[in-house]
Amino acid sequence: MNRLLRRISTVAACAAIALAAASVSADVAPADRAAARALFDQARSLAKEGKYTEACPKFEESQRLDPGMGTLFNLADCHEHAGRTATAWTLFLEVASQAKSSGQPDREKAARQRASSLEATLSRLTVAVPSASEIPGLEVRRDGSLVGKPLWGAPVPVDPGPHTLEATAPGRKKWTQTVQVGSAGAAATATIPELAVDTATAAPVPSSTAPIAVSSAPTPVPGATPTASPSAGAAITPAPDSSSVGGTQRTLGWISGGVGLLGLGASAILTLGAKSKVSDAAEYCVGAACNDPKGVELHDDARKQADLATIMGGVGAAFLVGGAVLLLTAPSAEPPKESKTSRAPVLVVGPGSWAVKGVW
Repeated sequence: MNRLLRRISTVAACAAIALAAASVSADVAPADRAAARALFDQARSLAKEGKYTEACPKFEESQRLDPGMGTLFNLADCHEHAGRTATAWTLFLEVASQAKSSGQPDREKAARQRASSLEATLSRLTVAVPSASEIPGLEVRRDGSLVGKPLWGAPVPVDPGPHTLEATAPGRKKWTQTVQVGSAGAAATATIPELAVDTATAAPVPSSTAPIAVSSAPTPVPGATPTASPSAGAAITPAPDSSSVGGTQRTLGWISGGVGLLGLGASAILTLGAKSKVSDAAEYCVGAACNDPKGVELHDDARKQADLATIMGGVGAAFLVGGAVLLLTAPSAEPPKESKTSRAPVLVVGPGSWAVKGVW
């Protein structure tokens, strides 16, 4: 029992370290945060000068290093001015969704208004796949992204400009076409033809010659007692000891329960941290509106910690329930019952002799 407790303590300590590491990795490193701020400032300066082609990549990299609703909103605005209307429309809707989740109605309203004004000007591309072209394994891609079958025949918003379409299928030649889509609500359609058969990749005809199985049964020795032998290649595996299996399962149950408790504890700590950041952000915000960068940053940090707390709580509860199931379903250790046939006498006959064997 002491050995089992020591093992559980060791595993629980390792789980605590892992959970702590996951909590730290969720926060942005100071160096990345500083780089993201520098990129954001550079992008804002370029956008004010009308250099949106140069500003958008900097906004995008800043968002990758340190995600935030403010940066995402500026990135959407940059794409709109650069003529990538479908991308801007998608990002404005994403900002509205995040703002609604974090309780920022003013920002949500502004993002939805920008998305609504763009919707009427979106260009659309339809990928048509006739029934004759729908061969097994057909895959259609637009600019490298898979176009699922539910999207075939549906007009999808895309940025104005050239778009590359590809169609592939097993045993067929690849088809490629570039479609030019206009701006200001233009519509275009690309039809996927029936792919030609690729004779170079045709599957070879399998050989009719099959290997002949040869039995490797041992030759019987004259005068020896015949015994039944297993088939070639078969292995005789002893039945597992139920007491050993039950002990291992119970150990895993205690370990799982310990990890679950640690996950719930980490969730509670992260939740308190998120509430603290929301309280700190109140100093920089006026009601639900928060335009100060520091307040926006604190709100974003609080949302990240709250999301992580939810994940930790779910994982902890799952481990706790799993541990309880393992403990309740572990087989009990029962001494093996002595076989009655082991006491039966056996007559052994050999060349020139005989004997009786048994247990009494």
